[in-house]
Amino acid sequence: MNSELSELRHTRVETGTHFSSRFSSVSLILLENVLLAMAAKRMKSVAGHLSCSVCLELYKNPRYLPCYHSYCEDCLTKIQKGNNITCPECMKEHVDIVPPGGLKELPSNFFISGLVDEVTIEQKVKGDESVKCDACIRDDPALVLCLDCGVFLCDHCCDYHKHNKESLDHNVVSLKELKQKDIAVHLKPKPLLCKEHDMALKFYCDTCDQLVCLYCTNKEHNGHDHDVVKKRASKHREQMDQIMAPVDRMINRLSDVCCNVTASSEEIGTQADTIDQHIDRHYEHLQQILQQKKANLKKEVHETCTQKRKALSAQLEQAQFIQAHLASVKGLYGVTKDGSDEGALFVKKQIADDVSRLTISYNQLDVQPVESANLEFIPVDNAELHFPQFGMINTTSFTIVNIPGYAFAGETIGFNILKHRCCLSEHNVSLVVEVRSMGKKIHSEVKGDRDGNFLASFRCDRVGEVTVLVTANGLTVRGSPCTIKVHEGYTKVDQPSKIINLDGKMGIPWGVAFGKDGFWAVADHSNNKIHVFNGQDQLVQTFGCYGKGDGQFDWPYGLAFNEENQIYVSDYRNHRIQKLTIRGDYLLQFGGKGTKPGKLCDPLSVLVHNHEVYIADQINHRISVFTCEGKFCRTIGSDKQLGRPHDLAINGQQQILVANFNHDCITIFTLEGDYVKTIGTKGTGVGHLWAPTSIAVDRHGFILVTEYMNDRVSVFDKVGKHIHCFGSNGSGVGQFIQPRGIALSASGSVYVSDYENKRIQVFSSF
Repeated sequence: MNSELSELRHTRVETGTHFSSRFSSVSLILLENVLLAMAAKRMKSVAGHLSCSVCLELYKNPRYLPCYHSYCEDCLTKIQKGNNITCPECMKEHVDIVPPGGLKELPSNFFISGLVDEVTIEQKVKGDESVKCDACIRDDPALVLCLDCGVFLCDHCCDYHKHNKESLDHNVVSLKELKQKDIAVHLKPKPLLCKEHDMALKFYCDTCDQLVCLYCTNKEHNGHDHDVVKKRASKHREQMDQIMAPVDRMINRLSDVCCNVTASSEEIGTQADTIDQHIDRHYEHLQQILQQKKANLKKEVHETCTQKRKALSAQLEQAQFIQAHLASVKGLYGVTKDGSDEGALFVKKQIADDVSRLTISYNQLDVQPVESANLEFIPVDNAELHFPQFGMINTTSFTIVNIPGYAFAGETIGFNILKHRCCLSEHNVSLVVEVRSMGKKIHSEVKGDRDGNFLASFRCDRVGEVTVLVTANGLTVRGSPCTIKVHEGYTKVDQPSKIINLDGKMGIPWGVAFGKDGFWAVADHSNNKIHVFNGQDQLVQTFGCYGKGDGQFDWPYGLAFNEENQIYVSDYRNHRIQKLTIRGDYLLQFGGKGTKPGKLCDPLSVLVHNHEVYIADQINHRISVFTCEGKFCRTIGSDKQLGRPHDLAINGQQQILVANFNHDCITIFTLEGDYVKTIGTKGTGVGHLWAPTSIAVDRHGFILVTEYMNDRVSVFDKVGKHIHCFGSNGSGVGQFIQPRGIALSASGSVYVSDYENKRIQVFSSF
């Protein structure tokens, strides 16, 4: 029984039902009827269920708190703190709950008081001890019980009780009869009294919606619509029936909600255990992969060492063989010097032939070790940034997808919010998209579709970083918050604005470079010439011819301008760099064929930056760095990192980007030579690279790369995310056949050397 009462109490508290600070008598009677209907018969049969949870004794003058929990009035005094009371059962703090007149003005729990009285009286009736009269002073044994008054009476007092006008119609029963027939004691409820006038509340005021006494009808409620309780009760019971009509449906619905929430709560634990096991299995597999990678690296090291030693062993054996034969010839010659003339002439031809043969072998012998002792392991710096994403935990029912990392001022930026699984109906999902730029909120639009997914969009006209925060029912959606970098003026174009081919007289163009005052130049690879143009793309100078002399070229490839508008040209087959004026006057050269530091082997592109010259030293698989006057400084990269480097560029972070031809990627180093990262992988799809030949970086940090095998130009942002690509195989406008060089004008126009089509295609500003 107590559990039923407790359940009712907690249900009301949890569903947010609260008393106001002024308790109406209607509310008390309503509560009394509800509790009586649910619990009366069984609750009074066990006295322990009517105990105050503070003093653990039967209630004495119980009072309600707004959470529907009751306590003795004296017990409330003990737990009262100023005007606040914290309920010991539900721990809800009731602020300013104590009325001005004290705790006695809190509503009395008449229902519990009545049950306590019934239990106390029934215990006396059923007990073995004699019951004394409650009315007289002689303590005579009681013979009857008045169910209306709830008092025990002796024979004398009973006679008086029956003849008194106020108790004439009271129901008086014999104690003997109650005990023998085991009849349950049901006392008549005590009348509710007016707090102001201490009179029975026998009238109901419809105007004020409350019970009133006779005196109240003539005073405070004079002129109001009121009548006796019995006449108004039927009307208000019908109203209560209408009010209570949806309660069963709501209770059943809440039962379903509780079941669903409980099931989801239990499922969370089950899912967590399942995911734990999945993660364990997944990472065990990853550990196996890492162990295999480790084993493969070690295997590669030892195989490389074996090959190096084998090559060195063959070189050593050859050198020792030549050395031994030369020593033998020398010994024979020494003998003939002190011998006869006939003997000397006899071995002359043999000695001469042997020396000639051994000299040829000697000249062909590499005097430096054919294999270096350099073995280097290059770990990934900041491994946590480059380590692949092996998995993630989804804690909400939504995920952001298709959100761009970069956007451009003035364009509409859109992304999707996908729903995975949700127990709530769609109208119960509170989805909020908040977009801010430089601290200011940007208006965004969110539209739903039939599947419960959403499309969000906004427009940003300012350059800078935009932060996007998406929440669903107050929980942050997976992938949020995120940032979008807004740049200015990026226009995706596919068609060139101009084609330059010198009326068909241009040979095969390779490198393109821009200098000061709009001047630019292109290396005409097949004609061994350099063509110089002005800012209006008009040819103003051509110089160079085939040869090995100063100012002559054998396949010029890359070129670059310095601050004085002087040109550095990579002279491919002459294995050197030549420095010339814009008119073609020779100034100096450096390099020369070789593998030693300061030597070059088939150099391709050249880059001038901060008074230093960077050269893509192709066959040596490195970047060689010289001063502008040709003094060697250092090298960058190794054959493990670079596979025939073709072109170079400098980004805004003062890093050098290398078009890594054989490795099909862009490799990035610091200017001091420390490896940073790699962009791109081999392939023909969007975002892939295949044989990159030339590279340029614009003022916003976008990276443009020509692809020799894919016949296109790919564009990446400064962190390596693919943005756009244009071009395809062919000889039409906007098509390429083996594009080689790329350069950006001061206005941002893109110049691409279309190698096999023998032309330069100019694309408008990006």
